[in-house]
Amino acid sequence: MKRSQILICAFLVIFVSACKTQEDIRRERTVETLNEEVQQTKKAAASGNTRFQSIEEQVSRLQGQLEEANHARSQSIKDNQALNDRINVLEKSNKEQVEYLKALTEKVNNQSGYIEEVLEKLKALAEKPVEKTSSKKKAVNPDSVEMEDEDLPATFDNGMKKFRAKEYDSAKEIFKEVSENKKASKKNREGATLYLGMTEYKQKNYEGAKVYFSKVFSDNPDSSYAPQALLNLGKTFSQLKSKEEANMTFDELISRFPKSKEAQEAQKLKK
Repeated sequence: MKRSQILICAFLVIFVSACKTQEDIRRERTVETLNEEVQQTKKAAASGNTRFQSIEEQVSRLQGQLEEANHARSQSIKDNQALNDRINVLEKSNKEQVEYLKALTEKVNNQSGYIEEVLEKLKALAEKPVEKTSSKKKAVNPDSVEMEDEDLPATFDNGMKKFRAKEYDSAKEIFKEVSENKKASKKNREGATLYLGMTEYKQKNYEGAKVYFSKVFSDNPDSSYAPQALLNLGKTFSQLKSKEEANMTFDELISRFPKSKEAQEAQKLKK
């Protein structure tokens, strides 16, 4: 009996010892498991941090790209606006050029008709006979006149001397002879015709002056005397109160001889 109790106690001691060992083992395993889980958690956390940082970097990079895209879009809008403005300016300029060319074409066409009209009028005037003006010179001895004519042969220069001396009747006779003299130079004949008009103008015979000035231009529009002839023809029309004809003549002068001093004067005389 006693021996049985001893065996039971020994068995219980051994059993309890064995139980403690298994519990320890279980606890150790649990601790190990927890440690592994902690390590895995740390690793997961570290990996999560890395991924988070990567995501932050990606987000930052995307934000940078977005800002660049917005800036580029804004610049593109500005560039497009500037381009549209330039296109509008070019279209406006092109429209103005088209209108200018159209107006210029019409002006040229009108001017062609106008020049023909002026030439027709000038030719008609040149064909009109000149009314002789009454001489206001005092009666002189015919013999003395004859001597004077012999002293001054009919040359353009002698006609100019008489003109400058305001001896218009004597100048007129000389200029008329020179203008009809086929042996005289073309330039002197044209100059004599011009100053026949000038003598008539000085004597206020504007109808006669009109004929001679017209003849200079209609006979030779490119004559060196043409600008003077047109200027004085315009002045003659003004004296005759023919405003439209005067302006037409001044316009012809300005159009044909724009750089001449006569054209500058004509511009001031236009009304």
